[in-house]
Amino acid sequence: MNRDDDTILERAAAWHIASERDDMDWAGFTAWLAADPRHRRAYDEIALTDAALAEYVSAPAPPVAESHLADEAANDTGDAVPAMRARRWWSWGGAVIAASLAALAIVPRLRGPEPQIYATGAAAREVVMADGSKIELAPHSRLAVEGEERAQLALEGGAWFEIRHDPSRPMTIRAGDVTVTDIGTSFDIQVAAGRVRVEVAQGEVSVGAERLDRPVRLTAGRGLRYDGKAGSAVVAPVAERDLGEWREGRLTFDMAPLPMVAADLSRYANVRVDLAKGMENRTFSGTLALDDGEAAVRDLAQVMGLALVRDGDGYRLGPPPG
Repeated sequence: MNRDDDTILERAAAWHIASERDDMDWAGFTAWLAADPRHRRAYDEIALTDAALAEYVSAPAPPVAESHLADEAANDTGDAVPAMRARRWWSWGGAVIAASLAALAIVPRLRGPEPQIYATGAAAREVVMADGSKIELAPHSRLAVEGEERAQLALEGGAWFEIRHDPSRPMTIRAGDVTVTDIGTSFDIQVAAGRVRVEVAQGEVSVGAERLDRPVRLTAGRGLRYDGKAGSAVVAPVAERDLGEWREGRLTFDMAPLPMVAADLSRYANVRVDLAKGMENRTFSGTLALDDGEAAVRDLAQVMGLALVRDGDGYRLGPPPG
């Protein structure tokens, strides 16, 4: 292990301590997680070590020692520290970091050698996390889950998330080029054609990406559309009825890039839709019903005035004839 690894672990410990405070900088935390894959691993290692130490010291301490620790914590911070967990961090902060370094050989065993993989075909499925959080994984999607308690997730496709509130253990979801950090809320993520959409129904999330200047904070009723090719993000209001509406058999678009529309139809309408060359910059606004995939593709072609050609087991949209 080199000094760079030590520094990352120390920073991870600092973020873990800060996560228990009311003034936690969630935007900064998201940016730090997104900056380097090692950051997420280090944070998980710190959290796991903290949990192990909490079990080890769970027996009540003698009254004198307890009072002594409380006095030390108050002297160090200027405030009384009521919780055993907070006292442990402030009094043993250096020891926790040192223990984390030594625990690196143990943590992979605690975490498990391989992530848990969930994948779907033509139908959606529900995934229930260890903490009770629920995820509805969209058709033709894949979710990888790692970590203990609150998790590190990687999403390909789409999913609806209902995450239990726990500021001390944020959940992070890697989706395409972005990282979404959440401490308890309901939101939808869609990854398609090099683009990512995040829409929040309740609470708030932080969305970061290497090519964004800073993380974007989304509150209820707001959505973000990230273009991986351009490295740009657009934030706009989202109607309540449109949030996660794929679960109700429809898709609504507002100036959405046609490649994203085609990818969504391929996933949710169970019909493959390709685009002819030159269609990448076209956009579509409107609502498509998903109960009949072929009808949805025909409606799209008609509204946009595009040519629709049967292509094997799917369709190809192209410029109008002539």
